[in-house]
Amino acid sequence: MLSAKRRIPALSARGFWLCVAVLVVIRLFLTSFQMAYTWVGGAPLDDELMFRAANAVSAGDWLGAYDYLTLSKSMFFAVWLALLNALHLPYLVTGQALWCGAALLTTQAFRPWLQKAGRGNWARLAVFAALAFNPASSAAYTLRVYRDNIFPALCMFCFGGVSGALLRALLTPDARRWPWLLAAGAGLAAGYLNREDAGLFLLPFAAVATLVLLWLTLRQRRFARLGALAVPYALLAAGILAFCGLNWQHYGVFALSDFSGGSFADAMGAMYRVAAPEGYTPLVGVTAGTRQLLYENVPELEPLEYWLEEDPQLQNDFRDPELDDYRVGSFYWAIRRAAQYEGIYDTAAGAEQYWQSVADRINALCDDGTLPSWTGKRSSTTPPIRGEHVLPVLAESAKGALWALTFQDCAPYETLRSIGTQQDYDTWTGYLHCGVNGAAEAGKDTPYYSPTQKLVFGLMQGIRYLYAVLLPLSFLYALYLNLKNIPSVFKGRQAGRILPWGLLWLLLFMAALRCAMIAFVEVSSFGIGTSTMYLATVHPLLILFAAVGIFTARRTRHADA
Repeated sequence: MLSAKRRIPALSARGFWLCVAVLVVIRLFLTSFQMAYTWVGGAPLDDELMFRAANAVSAGDWLGAYDYLTLSKSMFFAVWLALLNALHLPYLVTGQALWCGAALLTTQAFRPWLQKAGRGNWARLAVFAALAFNPASSAAYTLRVYRDNIFPALCMFCFGGVSGALLRALLTPDARRWPWLLAAGAGLAAGYLNREDAGLFLLPFAAVATLVLLWLTLRQRRFARLGALAVPYALLAAGILAFCGLNWQHYGVFALSDFSGGSFADAMGAMYRVAAPEGYTPLVGVTAGTRQLLYENVPELEPLEYWLEEDPQLQNDFRDPELDDYRVGSFYWAIRRAAQYEGIYDTAAGAEQYWQSVADRINALCDDGTLPSWTGKRSSTTPPIRGEHVLPVLAESAKGALWALTFQDCAPYETLRSIGTQQDYDTWTGYLHCGVNGAAEAGKDTPYYSPTQKLVFGLMQGIRYLYAVLLPLSFLYALYLNLKNIPSVFKGRQAGRILPWGLLWLLLFMAALRCAMIAFVEVSSFGIGTSTMYLATVHPLLILFAAVGIFTARRTRHADA
């Protein structure tokens, strides 16, 4: 009987790159049939905010006229949209090209380990294909004009870049590391500037890997390479300084945003300190009773009472009718809009001073006992962790992990039709260089898709179902193999075995951390249900653990290329 090596010809390097090119073309071809989704007038805090800012960037006016939303979120995505518009690149296809680039970089990052395990180009191609066709990377949430369209790719550039530098320092010490650290820095900086929570997700991984790299570099006495370790953090610092400098130049505030940091975060943290007369209410951070105490004791907040408690439009937009109160995830937007109605957001400096005075007064009243306080001074728009959160967060974390493993909510099309006038559609499609699903089926309010589009979507759904079956099985198999191999990994205490194995488990830990982060926000603030958009950075980490974990745990004697 012929061996597997003789049945399957070796794949040459040229063949590998040719196959990669074909797979990328197929991936982009499938994406070209997708259509963007927008709701003009219905997403002022998300899609419309990013689109408005991008248009301002294109017009040379940075993020546009200042109001309560201008600096409320990290704005790298607006710059990305403006860049695509300047280059006349289609929004959706370019986003998928970025994802394919991240998948390829991550695949190449693990090449030294795959080769050491006796795996060659077929294994690399399998890892790349598994990452590139990840159904979550083209799910319906990516069709929105929102920052999560590119966030998973930016994170994978960071993970892949750091992993590539670490594995080369360990397994091929003579190989250059700075290109990988450069890629890691680009992903770290762009990801950090794209989402406010990126730092909590990316920096722990980068910090641990940097310490290991530092140890390896010193151990190998390659002192000339120590400077390269600072590259990711130098790029991050440069990106932060650039955005803060532009915000200072245009708005007079040296900050990435005036929402998640600075005086507004101080004010929200102070409000969360106040013990609610009603006791703990799930999803409500500042209860009606707490607000009444604040109106009575904090003169700066008294003018906002009408807007927060009586104004019909603000109640309709932000108040939860089931709770008859504001959820955490809505209240901070409601109070910012109320402040705008009172002229507080006429200038960024004025808003900064106002919220700082609110924070200082509440903290002083809590410290002297005038206001009941249940926690210490803090600065955050996220409520403090309570004992009541623990079990729900654990349950939601497990649900999120299973959700990602089985690719729930990963349909490649939007079931809702875009909302807007034809003029709105023309404006959005003209800027994005891609279509929106504004046409309706005859006699219905559901989006119309052509027979060809439905055929392509059916194929993409088939890929999704295949992943939903294969990933859980592959993940469990990889988990079994890597747990089984623990004695051999630690035998002899060789860094060449232990550290790559540890890197793989660190990536899995990052997936678990992301699930826990999203679970806490869901349990404490949102209550909107499990969302693929927020978990989309988990899928590729699970795929990577399964694919690399299987190929490296089942060692072969010779590489196939």
